[in-house]
Amino acid sequence: MKPNLAHLFSVFVRATACFILFSSWLTTVADDELFPEQSEIDGLTAGNKPEGVVFLVMEDDEEALRWVLPRVLHYTRQLRAKWQHLPIVVLSHGNEMFALVTDQQPLYKKVHADVKKLVSDYHVAFQVCAAYASMSDVSSSEFPPYVDVVPFAPAEIENYRQMEFSMVSLELTW
Repeated sequence: MKPNLAHLFSVFVRATACFILFSSWLTTVADDELFPEQSEIDGLTAGNKPEGVVFLVMEDDEEALRWVLPRVLHYTRQLRAKWQHLPIVVLSHGNEMFALVTDQQPLYKKVHADVKKLVSDYHVAFQVCAAYASMSDVSSSEFPPYVDVVPFAPAEIENYRQMEFSMVSLELTW
């Protein structure tokens, strides 16, 4: 029995089309999971220049900056592409900020490198809450110089609201 070349070609074309559609769907799902706040950033970049943007982070997990910072870098690149001098702040005021203590640098090398990159390359202010650190017996002096330790995060949030900064809350995605 000879293989029917027309039939084999037809099967190949259908399989290829299915693969392309499935790959496109996977890419869409992956982007949505990696960048869940993308619609907020799209809304910001589609409108008039905001006074500034604050990314708020408050998680119970010290590991959280490992998955939050790639999102912040992604969004910051987009914001900088549209507005080079837009004030951008990351305000971390949960357990995730303890990954940034100088003693934790060997364990969180990538986190520290990403924060340094945000601060030096993209001119983002990276802030942590001194009051929350103190309640956890962590001194302000335990944070590296590229991390700005602010006295009380809720007061900072209110200051940014008063200055009409746009707030983007970065939370866990499940």
